[in-house]
Amino acid sequence: ARARRADGPAPRAAADRPGSAVAGMFGSRSGPPRPAGLRYGDVPPNQTLYVCDLNEKIKIPELKCCLFELFSAYGEVIDIVAEKGLKKKGQAFICFRDISCATNALRALQSFNFLDKPMRIQYAKTKSDVIALEDGTFKPRKVKEELKKEPEKVKQPPGGKGQKGAPPAGGKGAPRYPQAGAPPAPPAPGEQPSNVLFVENLPAEVNEMMLTMLFRQYPGFQEARLIKGRNVAFIEYADELQAGIAKHGLQGFMVTPEMALKIAFAKQ
Repeated sequence: ARARRADGPAPRAAADRPGSAVAGMFGSRSGPPRPAGLRYGDVPPNQTLYVCDLNEKIKIPELKCCLFELFSAYGEVIDIVAEKGLKKKGQAFICFRDISCATNALRALQSFNFLDKPMRIQYAKTKSDVIALEDGTFKPRKVKEELKKEPEKVKQPPGGKGQKGAPPAGGKGAPRYPQAGAPPAPPAPGEQPSNVLFVENLPAEVNEMMLTMLFRQYPGFQEARLIKGRNVAFIEYADELQAGIAKHGLQGFMVTPEMALKIAFAKQ
């Protein structure tokens, strides 16, 4: 009797196909097989992937650029976090717009030989800051630690400081994103309308990606420019009317439970 023929080799991932731009730039799946103990179900699916065993000799800006080029082939990447600290070398967090894109990237790139080292990938255990900022649950890690160490100071803030520590309107858990169609308020006396907004009272943890996620929900958004070390930013819109709508909608927005945005038209 003739031996049965196999159905043929299994289809290869895009990064393994001959001529693939990704494979040509970064390598191929020539690393060791996937570890037997690594299971996708160990951590619930997340929009953010945790990547480790990265080449520590690559500079952070170059590493982030290469990671973006590689992972963006599987969906929209909205943030990449990689740091050069002693305990954070060789690691990165890749945040996708959709969980399905993150899952596809995890499956396709597990053990992929990236910059001469096979990667290990799993779902991140916590929500990315940029996603938390977008859905209104962002809380800086330092603030969380202070709340645990000094609960009395948080529960009993000193008087005379207004509503600095007040929760957002609508009670706990209420959406902190206002309606994008809200009418713009008239400019304050002596304030000249502008298509550029000046934003103050930003926490140190906020970056340009987070500001972009927050302000681009309003029509006409052009650019967010963060001034490092000063906790301020400039947000540019297409015209004065659109800037006014965003200013009215996000004025007093609680970036953290204790910090509200202060927005004004930038001086010409």
